[in-house]
Amino acid sequence: MIKAIIFDFGSVIYKTDWESIIKEFKEKFNVSIHLADGADEELLRIYRESDIGKEDFKRFFHRPGLSDTTEALTYYKKLYFKHKILNKEMIQIIKKLKKKYLLFGFTDIKRDHYESNLEGGLYKDFKKIFTSFELGMLKADGIAFDIISKELSNYNLKTEECLFIDDHFPNIENARKRGFKTIHYADFPNMENFIIELKSTLQLKNFNNL
Repeated sequence: MIKAIIFDFGSVIYKTDWESIIKEFKEKFNVSIHLADGADEELLRIYRESDIGKEDFKRFFHRPGLSDTTEALTYYKKLYFKHKILNKEMIQIIKKLKKKYLLFGFTDIKRDHYESNLEGGLYKDFKKIFTSFELGMLKADGIAFDIISKELSNYNLKTEECLFIDDHFPNIENARKRGFKTIHYADFPNMENFIIELKSTLQLKNFNNL
């Protein structure tokens, strides 16, 4: 019996319009933050390692043309939340599922991106959000799911009582190996097949009776 549902966020609950973020940032500061092929290796390292809490993302804005890195980061965080394409149908389903199930998030994310989402209210329907920057590893590292399993035991939950939803199949495989029930959702924002699979997994006829 499923007692808890764990959601990924990117490409499940929202997608980020990176092109608009890059465009508006450049219009304000006349500096491109686009990480194209051949980009500065140090900036790439900072960008990647900030996902696992090993770098301060603010250092990504230490570059020529940006004299005030605090201002640059603050503006970037506003753009990051502003330019989101929300999966509104998924959000409505989450609000209904909250009535019966414990809801968690598990996301590969930088601290600053997390703070932007938190301030915008994206996490308000969730009991707890597990993040890569706090764990020190991405979901691609299967050990991350071992840690999450231990965390969930604090809520008296076993892995087989938890459903994990993600768009990236290797993450799904890592969760399955640890005993989690899973749904691979890669059709954003189409929800038809997902709803069928979710109802089947939860053994529900509809969401209105939760």
